[in-house]
Amino acid sequence: MVTIKEMTMTLIAENQEVRIYRHNTVGGRINVYQFRNGELTFGTEKISILNRFEKTQVYKAICRVLTHKMNEHGNKRISN
Repeated sequence: MVTIKEMTMTLIAENQEVRIYRHNTVGGRINVYQFRNGELTFGTEKISILNRFEKTQVYKAICRVLTHKMNEHGNKRISN
């Protein structure tokens, strides 16, 4: 089970095309890019951090939550 604390992300930048969230994990920081078309992209300084993160329940939960928000609101701006 994933707790809210494990899934905490901070919105660090936003424009009409993309929202950028930061998620802190044990190995380092992960940036999550949510594009207007619904695409999610993840980035880190070290690929090993991302490789480990992609195997976690937190990763799956973040994908599920952000995808749900996009589907629920379409291409309209999403308010948190």
